[in-house]
This record gives sequence, structure tokens and C-alpha cells, in this order.
Amino acid sequence: MRVEGRFFDGASSRGDCASVLVENGCARVEGEAGDELLSPVALDRVAFSSRIGNTPRFLRFPGGASFETPDNEAVDRLAAQRSPASGLVHRLESKLRYVVVGLVVSVAFVWGSVQWGVPALARIAAFSLPAAVNGHVDRVVLEILDRRLLKTSRLPEQEQARLLAAFAPLVKEAAQHQPVRVLFRDAADSIGANALALPAGSIIFTDQLVHLAQHDEELMGVVAHEIGHVRQRHALRSSIQASFMGLIATLVVGDISSVSSAIAALPVMLTELGYSRTFEREADQHAVEMLRRQGIDPQRFADILQRLDAPKDEKGGYLSTHPPTPERVRSILSGSGT
Repeated sequence: MRVEGRFFDGASSRGDCASVLVENGCARVEGEAGDELLSPVALDRVAFSSRIGNTPRFLRFPGGASFETPDNEAVDRLAAQRSPASGLVHRLESKLRYVVVGLVVSVAFVWGSVQWGVPALARIAAFSLPAAVNGHVDRVVLEILDRRLLKTSRLPEQEQARLLAAFAPLVKEAAQHQPVRVLFRDAADSIGANALALPAGSIIFTDQLVHLAQHDEELMGVVAHEIGHVRQRHALRSSIQASFMGLIATLVVGDISSVSSAIAALPVMLTELGYSRTFEREADQHAVEMLRRQGIDPQRFADILQRLDAPKDEKGGYLSTHPPTPERVRSILSGSGT
């Protein structure tokens, strides 16, 4: 077999027109005049560059010499002679249908991971973390929120104490599984009327949410909902899922910058992105069950959700990080038996 191209001796950048002749499992290089530019080399010692479309290919010889040729088919045949598996790889890389199949397989892998694999792994990871880790994450996230978005509450101490007393039955029930504490913060210039559940059981109520409520039992509905997030470790699961997605992106596209820190992602997720609909449904269901055990009509929870949904032009707000209100209210009321 003869392959035409240019020969580079490895000592200079000059390329000479030449041919590679393959005979008896060896390759040698001849110049245009038939002179020998490279003595015979065993074919299995020659490296072949991968085929990328119709770009020129290189044969690399021991000692640094190389041979460039646009004859991809000839190089494929040489590679197949040396190693059938190598020929198969080249054929896979060069055929559009194989590229399409590879793309479909990659998309299916990512979709399956997002749908089932990542949520399952995130749940296992979140519930496997010791309490000390949750406590550390809770403190770090609260410090970030207090530094960037929240201010000291303007509610009178007597009002805060009265609300904490109203929330006490819910907090006591939650303590059977995990300690919970309610904190008040002013968020007039940031997230507005809102409530956030941190990983270790800290639940933040903004002054604006308290002012919006017309009855303590409405706020108790929100507390029960946020306790549901704490019980199910939704905050950690969401951030771990985001980190796992970064790892999948790294595997698929090789971009290590896609991997994000779970702790660093939590404040953004809590205040801007919110939870998935699945997590919100779980927390709503928990709220309904908890309120019924306390003898409170879940309609109270539905009422404050509808009131939160009214001021469409308000900056931030509880519902900017939650699913549509009508859908949630229907689910809450159907779950309460009304």
C-alpha cells in the first residue's frame, strides 16, 4: 500500500513531498525521487492520529518523525491492519449516524440521571449527613443571609414572644424528630414577605410576612410548611442535586467549572430559585397533616397563600420561590377534606 503526503523528519519544520509504503507489516518513507527518507518501521510502532471529519491525519514514527496525509481512507485501512479495534474506533468517529446515536445515548443518560438518579442520590446523601454538618451549614447560610439580604427584625419583642408562644405546639411536635427554632428578620429591601427553612431547623420569618397575616393560625400554617422542608431536608437535597448536576455536566462536557459548592448555592436557591414542585407538595402535605393534628383548619394556610399571591408587583415575596398558588390551594384543601 502506498500513501501520499508530506514527511517531517522531526529535526526541522520543513515538510517534503513523500510516500509511505507498507509491506510485510512495516512502513517506510520514500521521497519523490525514490530515495529512502525513513527506514522500515514495524506498523505496530506507528501512532495514528484520530480521524476528525476530513482533516489531515498524521502517522507518528519513533524518534519524532511524522507523516501528514489527507488520505483518511488509506490511514483507516492502515489502522485496521495494525489493530481492528482501532479501525472500528475511527469508523465510529467518522460516521454521522454513530455520532447521532452517541448524542441520543448522552441525552438519555442525562435525562435519566436528572429524573431518578440524582434525586435518589441527593436524598441518601442529605439524610446521611450528621447533625454537626447540618448545624454548620445552617450557621453559614444564616450568616450569608444576614450579611446580604436580611436585617434585624423591627417587630417589638412582645410581638415576637407572642408569636413564638403561638408557634410553640408546632415546634414541640417537630422537636420529636429535629429541633426547630423560629427567627424574625426584616427583609423590606430584599425578599419581602417570605419564610425560609435552613438545614438544621432554623426557620426565618420576615417582618413583612407577619404584617401580611390576618390571624396567627395563618402564620402557623407557614410554620408547619417550613417544618416539612426541614423534616425532608429539602434545602440540602436541592443544593446537593445542583452539585450532582454539575458533576454530570463535567462528565458529559468536561467542564469542571460546572461543579458548584452546595453550601454556597443554598442562599441563592432559598431566596431566588425556590424548591421543586415535588418538594413543595411534600411540604404542603406535611403542613395539612400537622395543622389537622393541632385542630387548625388548613384553610388558614390557603388564605395566606392567596393573600401573598395578590400583590403581583411586590419585589421578591414568598410565592416568587414557590409553585402557582391556585394549584397549591386546590391540593391543600383537597388534602384537608374540605
